[in-house]
Amino acid sequence: MKEKQSQVNWEKFSKTIDQVLGQDFWDDMHHVIPKRGPAYDLYDAESHLVVIVDLPGLASSEHLTLKQNGTNLILEGHVPTAYQASEQQTLHKERFQGHYKRTIRIPFHFTPDEVTSSYKNGLLEIQIQKNKDEDTIPIQMPKVDE
Repeated sequence: MKEKQSQVNWEKFSKTIDQVLGQDFWDDMHHVIPKRGPAYDLYDAESHLVVIVDLPGLASSEHLTLKQNGTNLILEGHVPTAYQASEQQTLHKERFQGHYKRTIRIPFHFTPDEVTSSYKNGLLEIQIQKNKDEDTIPIQMPKVDE
């Protein structure tokens, strides 16, 4: 029997960490541990799964590729720099930009035909239909001579 993964209460976790480490710690960590890709949310609807990805500034679908590998949805692309500034001019930087590759584990099998996506206002919305129908596999039986 498959165990259900426990859900982390990130809001409670974040508040606890803030109380222990303080805001100065997080301000410093933005420079030490940069984001590795755009943030995303994953929602389980009744008939489909929804993935919402922060991708500000995309002007073309050429900057984004969606692929399927097993039960993984792979997003790869480039988030353009919104403002050109030198390293010396940059005082604080925490928005993600540049090349990324994110792999999102989908909790069921799917095919590319079951995936739709749209981009609006800096958000990529991906919907993956759940396959409720089970495919029946025929069984070949030898004919019995009577």
